[in-house]
Amino acid sequence: MNETNSNRAVQILTALGKAIAYLALFLGSQTLVALCFSISAALSVVLETGTVDLLQMAELLTSYALPMTLISNLLTLAFLAVFFLARRKHVFQQVQLRPVPVLEAMGATSAAPLLYAAVTLALAFLPAAWMADYAQASVALNNTGLLPFLSVALAAPVTEEVVFRGLIQSRLARALPGWPAVLLSALMFALCHGQPVWMGYAFVLGLVLGVMAWRAGSILPSILTHIVFNTIGQILSLPQLAQANGLLVLAVLLLVGIAACLLTWKGLIPLFRPSSEKEPDTNV
Repeated sequence: MNETNSNRAVQILTALGKAIAYLALFLGSQTLVALCFSISAALSVVLETGTVDLLQMAELLTSYALPMTLISNLLTLAFLAVFFLARRKHVFQQVQLRPVPVLEAMGATSAAPLLYAAVTLALAFLPAAWMADYAQASVALNNTGLLPFLSVALAAPVTEEVVFRGLIQSRLARALPGWPAVLLSALMFALCHGQPVWMGYAFVLGLVLGVMAWRAGSILPSILTHIVFNTIGQILSLPQLAQANGLLVLAVLLLVGIAACLLTWKGLIPLFRPSSEKEPDTNV
């Protein structure tokens, strides 16, 4: 019995170690890119003004937020691809990016409007001071255009699902039951968002996406949901819609989400219905 408990403890510690290593890679890529842009901002300010103006440097660095996000996410994916290819591993298998039935893919997509509506409704009840801080932290995400779309709606969702569901959650699930693995990966996902309000709804979103990946045995549904969720935010940030009535936007999201879920319910149910767990095909 003691040997069994010892082996179990080793498995859990190993799984946690791998999860932390992948989290460190994700955060390390962001830190490296931020450092490079910080040096660039400092040099630009010094060459322009001849002084070290920290406020101007901070403003310039804030304006770099979107390219920093895009580059750091692409760098993370590149590191992972090189790592697995160097070990002669199939990259898609390592991150649990497997095909799913078309109906399940459609069901995952249909869940995004309801998730966005739920988050919007929850945010409406938060104190004004909290929302002011959240709005300030999210200002870069409200930009529209090709670069914001590539960064916020494509690169960020794909990278985050690969790291948090495809690698962290799947490795934790090798030593822990499904729910603890989902909870831990969602917690890590939330903490990486920094701002308190952002962390709160990122945790809830992480739970939903984690369950999808767990039930489907693939991160493809969670990627699709995450992409559509972020794309909705990009669409609602367009100048033509940014000043629209909040209740009207919420009503439209609810109606679209309910209609989409009703049309794809056969594919949506398997993403949340309890089933046998599918283990990742890797020990890495």
